[in-house]
Amino acid sequence: MKKKVFSLLSVLTIMVALMTGCNSKEKNVANAGDGKFNVGITFSDLSNPVWAELVQEAKSYAKGKNMNVTYVDAQSDATKQVTQIENFIQNGMDAIIICAVESNAIEDVTKKAQEAGIKVVSYTQVIKNFDAQYLVDPYNTGYAAGKRAAEWINENYGDEEVVEWALMDLPEFPEIIERANGIIAGVEENTKNTKLVATASALTAEDGLTNAENFLQAHPNLKAMASIGGGGSVGGNEGIKASGITDYDSIGLFGIDATEQEILNIINGEPQKSSVSLGGGKAHGQQLIDIATGLLTGEDVEETVYMPIEVIDASNAEEYYKRIYK
Repeated sequence: MKKKVFSLLSVLTIMVALMTGCNSKEKNVANAGDGKFNVGITFSDLSNPVWAELVQEAKSYAKGKNMNVTYVDAQSDATKQVTQIENFIQNGMDAIIICAVESNAIEDVTKKAQEAGIKVVSYTQVIKNFDAQYLVDPYNTGYAAGKRAAEWINENYGDEEVVEWALMDLPEFPEIIERANGIIAGVEENTKNTKLVATASALTAEDGLTNAENFLQAHPNLKAMASIGGGGSVGGNEGIKASGITDYDSIGLFGIDATEQEILNIINGEPQKSSVSLGGGKAHGQQLIDIATGLLTGEDVEETVYMPIEVIDASNAEEYYKRIYK
């Protein structure tokens, strides 16, 4: 009888040990069973058309990689984003992709995610705790946009004594400040007659529309505008048109992101004259999923990957559109 009791206790002990081991590796066992990884994505503001395109493409592209993607919008609320990341941790995500509202605000929660064995991928913003990051070279990206604006100004208004221009920036983010500084340098270092007369923050198309209208009301002789992103460019293009300007060759709008709408505006001869491609929202969505896949499958993944820089204007817009959007 004692032997039977001892044997039963031994079996129960082994079963408890096995169950404990299973619980500690629950996420990995689940992945081994269904062959899928779960990825959470939180973005600072999905009203940005580039980012909206990105997360939709990431979700679609991930299906072919045997991944489930859940994305959420922090709506520019740092506290809300921390809660979103905490929820991802509690839900057992294998990887979390983050476009931070405020980098410092997520320091503790990203550390918690890594301690739970979750891979953390940062997008555009530099954060403290990460496994990989996909970043913009902010200054050189801005410089490329500013230089193209300068070339257009020289071609069209090189003989003018003063050419007024305006900038849509986004000083809430350090990396975007660098991008704006690059735009300013690109214009000023490549022209002799330009004067920056107005700046305003722009993340969304609505911001861009309002800014363009305000710029032109305050400065009717304005000849050029530049934007740090696709939202400002798309809205700015509509704002210029709404202001009553009909000669679209008389004013130039220069952007960054090369969204589908921006490229169509360039092809159609509208006020927007160029945009700097960083690969595009769709390409970024795919790249982020590829990075997450590499981390989760044990591949060698570069810690920091920079986005490509390519100026798109009337000379290559149609080819770019076919390559990226068709």
